[in-house]
Amino acid sequence: MNTTIFPNKLGLLPNTLVNGLLATIGMMLCSPSAYSADIVRISAEIRDHMGLQTDEVGPAMIPRTLSFVGRVEPIPERRYLVTSRVPGRVTSLSAVEGQSVVADAVLVEIETRQPGNPPPTLALRAPFAGLVTKVSVIMGQGVEAGQTLIEVANLDEVFGRAEIFESLIGEIPTAARARIRAEAYPKKFFAGTLERFGGEVNPANGALPAWFRVANPKNLLRPGMLTDFRVIISETNATLTVPVSALLGNAASPFVYVGRDKEGLEYRRALVKTGLRGENRIEILNGLSPGNRVVSVNAHLLGLSATGEAPKNSHGHDHGGHEGHGHDHGGHGHDEGKGFQLNAYVVWWLAGGLGLSVLLNLFLLLGRRRRQVRPGESS
Repeated sequence: MNTTIFPNKLGLLPNTLVNGLLATIGMMLCSPSAYSADIVRISAEIRDHMGLQTDEVGPAMIPRTLSFVGRVEPIPERRYLVTSRVPGRVTSLSAVEGQSVVADAVLVEIETRQPGNPPPTLALRAPFAGLVTKVSVIMGQGVEAGQTLIEVANLDEVFGRAEIFESLIGEIPTAARARIRAEAYPKKFFAGTLERFGGEVNPANGALPAWFRVANPKNLLRPGMLTDFRVIISETNATLTVPVSALLGNAASPFVYVGRDKEGLEYRRALVKTGLRGENRIEILNGLSPGNRVVSVNAHLLGLSATGEAPKNSHGHDHGGHEGHGHDHGGHGHDEGKGFQLNAYVVWWLAGGLGLSVLLNLFLLLGRRRRQVRPGESS
């Protein structure tokens, strides 16, 4: 009886070795990590070219947020409409839209229709320092009493008006904080605090307006700008976190590169289990320890180095990132590191596969002997 898992018809290899090889190959095919390069070593020159930066694994507050859209509005008490008290004609106009003005600056002069030679003029001034947001008249234009001529707003603080979906209103805490980003400044965030909700839900979109007070000292935010809101509804103090930029791989098998020396020449590929995700940092549930340092900038270049596909200007030379990997380079010369790479995982799988093969053969051999003994006992 042949006790191999598959028949060894050629008889060229011992049955135990055949079983071991088959079992090991099967397990390795089911586990790509068995033949992946988990240790990356690079030279100091390559390190400098890559521009790698590391960040320490440690605690951080991870906020849970809800996202909304909205627009910038001036604060009502910081907005002023300049109007004429009497009818007349514009004879001097000093204000233009977008102009910064100081308090009491003359904005426009009106020649009134009151009797006189020349007719008396009326100078209209800025009520406070701010920005001219709208000019509604031109030189020589006739105006009526009560007509709005110029609009001035102080934009040192503004409102961000967010549209909150009705189903989410109950999740927004009192005095909620928000990070606000304007499309005009995609890389800049402004801090806002919930001031109040609107009086009624808009039946057209099922949203309730909410106003967030936003500091705007440089007057970057202007009325009407489209904005995104990330409203913080809760925060979790996570024990282990890393920068989001350090995370590589995919949702099923995320990993990071962990520094193994002070010089930044050796890194370990570590599979991790992630938890809560914030804007800048993500919680790590398993795979890292406090004090580990992970590559947070240009980590993908280490991955390219590990497969021999790093850009030439970052790699220096063909094998600079692979010397001393702890696996055999003799079999592939200078083929840029591609091909099978032996590491500790392969050794473990070989040992495990051979051990499993020995056990299988022992069980099969014992079964065969029992079947051979039973006929003699019955006779």
